[in-house]
Amino acid sequence: MHKILLIESAGTERDHIVELLEQEKFELIVAATGETGLELAQQHRPDLILCALDLEPQADQQAGLPILRAMRLHPELTVIPFVLLTHNPDPIHQRQVMAMGADDCLSRPISDSELIAAIATRLSKQAAITERYITVLRNTAEQLNRLANYDSLTDLPNHRLLSQRLSQLIDAQEPVALLSISLDRLRQVNNTLGYPAGDELLRAAARRLKASLPSSITVARLTGNQFAIILVGDLDAQTLMAVADDLMGVLSQSFSLPGQEVFITTSIGIALCPQHSQDLPTLLRQADAALDWAKQQKSNYCQIYRADMPVVSGDQITLETWLRYALERNEFQVFYQPQMTLSSGRIDGAEALIRWNHPTHGDIPPGRFIPLTEETGLIVPIGEWVLRMACRQAQSWNLAGLAPFQVSVNLSSVQFNHPRLSQSIAAILAETGIDPSTLELELTETALMQDAETAMQTLQELKQLGVRLALDDFGTGYSSLSYLKHLPIDTLKIDHCFVQGCATDQQNQVILQSVIALAHRLDLSVVAEGIETEADLDFLQRQGCDVGQGHLIGLPSDAESLRSQLQSRYPTPFSCAISPTQSIITP
Repeated sequence: MHKILLIESAGTERDHIVELLEQEKFELIVAATGETGLELAQQHRPDLILCALDLEPQADQQAGLPILRAMRLHPELTVIPFVLLTHNPDPIHQRQVMAMGADDCLSRPISDSELIAAIATRLSKQAAITERYITVLRNTAEQLNRLANYDSLTDLPNHRLLSQRLSQLIDAQEPVALLSISLDRLRQVNNTLGYPAGDELLRAAARRLKASLPSSITVARLTGNQFAIILVGDLDAQTLMAVADDLMGVLSQSFSLPGQEVFITTSIGIALCPQHSQDLPTLLRQADAALDWAKQQKSNYCQIYRADMPVVSGDQITLETWLRYALERNEFQVFYQPQMTLSSGRIDGAEALIRWNHPTHGDIPPGRFIPLTEETGLIVPIGEWVLRMACRQAQSWNLAGLAPFQVSVNLSSVQFNHPRLSQSIAAILAETGIDPSTLELELTETALMQDAETAMQTLQELKQLGVRLALDDFGTGYSSLSYLKHLPIDTLKIDHCFVQGCATDQQNQVILQSVIALAHRLDLSVVAEGIETEADLDFLQRQGCDVGQGHLIGLPSDAESLRSQLQSRYPTPFSCAISPTQSIITP
C-alpha cells in the first residue's frame, strides 16, 4: 500500500481528494499547513506528496511554493515525487513550478481519473528509479567487494580473502598447508621487456596455477611476484614436496610474451597448521621465512618451515615503532668502554656504544634493536647521533685539560655505504671542534667488500678528513691479504672469539701471533677485544699487542661514570699509568 501525504487546507476540495484516495486504497496522511506538512513528511517518508498551492489562510496562489523549495532542499525529502495542485491554468506558470522541482503540476478543476492517473504515473516512475538505484548500488557493492577481496590483475583472491579463508579453516581446526610461491625472475622481465610484459606473465602464471589444481583449492596473489596456495588435509612432507615439484614444473615451462619467449624459476616456502602454528599471522610469517630460505638456496627450490628459521614477529613491528620515536624522545645514551695501551697501562681511549632505555620497558639490548635499525635504515640518523655525541664528549674531555683521548665509533655497512657519509662526518667534526686524529671509525670487512671500488673511494675521503680507520672483527669476514695491503686503515681489531681463552688455546695463540706480526709489518696497530682474564692479557702483552679492550679493562659505562672512576683513582685521569692487569672498575 502506497503512502501519500496530502497538504491542503480544510474544505470541500480536500474532502473530495481524501475520499477518492481512500477508495483507491492509498494510505493517507493529511496536513493543513505547510509547516505541518514538512514535519509529517520527515516523520513518515511518504511515497508521494500531493500539495495544493492555495493552502494558506489568505488563499494566496503562491503560498505553496515555499513548501516546494523546502522539500527540495531537504536531503531526505528531495527524492519524493511532488505533485502540485493549482487554480492557475497559465502554462508558463506551470513550467516555472516544474523547473523549481515539482514532478507534476495539475490545474483545477481536475477529474478523478486525471488525478489518479497522475499519481500512478509518478509512483510508477519512482518505482523504476528506485529499482535502478538498487541495481546500481548492488553492482557497486559487488564491485567494491571484488576490489576488496580479489586481485585486479589476476582475478585471484587477494591477501585479505586468503586470510579470511585461512582463519575459517584454523577456527574449524582443519589441518592446513600454506604454500608461499615466488616467481624469481619477474624483475628481470619488468626491466628488459617492460611492466606490461611482467603483468602478462603474472596473469599467465595465475592461470597455470589455477588450472593445475582442483577448483576447490584456494590460489591467491599476495603482492608483487608472490602467490599463495591453501591445501587442506593432513599432508606429509613427501606429499607436499611432490605438490611443490608439480607446481614448479608447471611454471618452468616457457611463457610466450609479446615479442619474446621467457622462462622463469620458482621458490616455494611451506608452513603447516597446527604443526608450526595455529596463529594466522605467525603462520603467514613462517611461510614467508621458509620462502626466504628457499630463495637463498637455488632456483626451483622448496623449503618447509623449520624452527631455526628467522621469523619477523609482531614484537619486531612494535620495536620498530618504538625505534622511530626513540631518537626524538632522547631515549638513547652513549656508553664508553675503556681501551688500554698495553705497553704503558694507560687508558688512552674508549669505544662508544649505544644504549637504549625505553621509558616503560627499560633497557633494550643492542643485539635486539641494532639489526632492526640496519634493516629499516634508521641506523643512518641514529649512527650520526652516536657519532656526534661521542665527538662532543671527547672534545669536552680534551678541553677539560685531560690528555688527548681517542674515541672509537662503529659504522655499520648501511652507514658506510650511505652516499653522504663523508660530508656528514666532516660537518660533525666542524661542529664539535674535535681533533680528527682523536676519532677512530670502526668498519667491518663485510661493509668494505660490498662494493670494493666505492669503498676504497669512501675510505680515501675519510682519510682526507684526518680521522683514523680501524678494521673491526678482523678474522671473522673475508680476511683477504690481497686487499688488506691496499686499504688505507690504521688499526686491526681482533675479534673476541680469538682472544678469549688465548692463554690456553694453542690454535688461537698461533692466529694472534700471526695477525699481530702481520699488522705491525704493515705499520698497523692492533686492538684485542674481549680480554677477560689476566692470563689472556699477559699473553697479548708478550706478543706486542698495542691496545686491549674487555671486561678486565673496564665495562661500558656512561661518560660521567667513566670520568669519576678514573679521577677517583688517579690524579690525572686518562693519562696515568695503572697496572696492566688492574680493571679500572674493580675496587
